[in-house]
Amino acid sequence: MGKVSKLFNGAVDQTLIGRVTPTVEQRAFLQEQWNLLADHLKSALGQRYGYPISTWLQGSYKYGTLIKPVRVGEAYDVDVGVYFEWYSDVDAEPTPKQLRDWVQTELLNYESQCAELKKVEIPPKERCSRATYIKQFHIDTPVYHLNPDTEKRRLACLSDKWESSDPKVIYKWFKDAVDGSDREQLRRLVRYLKAWAAVSFDDAPASRPTSIFLTVAVTEAYQTLWLDRVLGMDDDDALVAIVKKLHDRFFQDREVLNPRDSSEDLNRMDKDAWHGFLPRLSGLLDVTERAADAADEASAALIWSEAFSFLMPLPETDQVEIVDEGSGGAVMQLPEIDIQVHSKNPKSLIAKYRNEVPGVAKDCDLVFTIVNAHVVPEFATVEWTVRNEGTDADLRSDMGHRQIGMRLLSADEHTAYVGRHFMDCIVRVNGQVYAVRRVPVTVRDVQHVARNPPRPQYTKLRSFRRRR
Repeated sequence: MGKVSKLFNGAVDQTLIGRVTPTVEQRAFLQEQWNLLADHLKSALGQRYGYPISTWLQGSYKYGTLIKPVRVGEAYDVDVGVYFEWYSDVDAEPTPKQLRDWVQTELLNYESQCAELKKVEIPPKERCSRATYIKQFHIDTPVYHLNPDTEKRRLACLSDKWESSDPKVIYKWFKDAVDGSDREQLRRLVRYLKAWAAVSFDDAPASRPTSIFLTVAVTEAYQTLWLDRVLGMDDDDALVAIVKKLHDRFFQDREVLNPRDSSEDLNRMDKDAWHGFLPRLSGLLDVTERAADAADEASAALIWSEAFSFLMPLPETDQVEIVDEGSGGAVMQLPEIDIQVHSKNPKSLIAKYRNEVPGVAKDCDLVFTIVNAHVVPEFATVEWTVRNEGTDADLRSDMGHRQIGMRLLSADEHTAYVGRHFMDCIVRVNGQVYAVRRVPVTVRDVQHVARNPPRPQYTKLRSFRRRR
């Protein structure tokens, strides 16, 4: 049984799948906007140019594998294909560039009519135009020629080339790969890997695997786990198995062929980017193996957080004391954290707390400091990880962030979202967790905070570290 299955996809307040999946409200807004845009393009382009026009939703939204943007400023990516229909494959007018120009012009016309549309990107991309909306998402509109007689589809490129491409057949392959509860688990596994990719390649964006690359590779790996699926697998156990298969595969062969067109390789990384991808995949494999071998839920969750960072929820506790399995004693005394609350206008200290902020207003500055610094080993790294929760953070897709430094004894933060959040202080030595202090921060829609309330009763988790 998975040690942290409930933190992946269980009946608890915070799960990994819940933190990376768009809310019902976000999905409703996305659906409304792409429907409106699709209807406009079909009507306007058909009337203006005389061709039958159809649209088809494609990409992660269609597959059910869409994840939230993980940081403020990033955006949801929705793909709506625009299909011009005529009964010929002869390379005559309209040319690929003409089709692209027609769609780009109509998007610019639509920009003036749609209050939610912020801008249409100029110039357009090689394979699509892009419309950026106000609520942290954009719609990409690839343009195709569809021959209704043969069902053949060709992608129109801005460089005036046709590219063989049929997103429908890959989607049907994915849909038919597995069914029922297996399909739902597969969708979750794809989202977990996409979340890992979203937080693990900031310093090497060219090495970040694409959505379709991960979708096809994970699906092919999942299909081979038929016996495990029959017996039943928790999500964390399934992810361990999938990562092992991906690691074994990609260190032998880098190709990810289109399952319906073997002439197309879905791995579009160049040699340098690929060499940046493989070490991170090895790091993920190391995380999964150590998490599978962990002694308890808290230890496993902390290990998984190395891969998923602030996206990975931790158990509901205030402190985690790491205990040596052999001696039974604590590896390190827990850090005690003082929090200063400062108002901005005027700048002044308005409250001080220890290990918890029970109530604070928005738009305040917080300073977190380890006051018993002597307990932090000399060569320890200290991670300060913000895990945001609540509707306000969801609307901005701001799930958190992380600071790491050698004996980084303090961290500055700012209150922006109503809700209960956590500042997690994790002390590591040579990569091993020595202690964890979880500081709950409750942000309220108020103007003032209470001063120095009675200290609450804390819950302590004891996590056993196995000797190797």
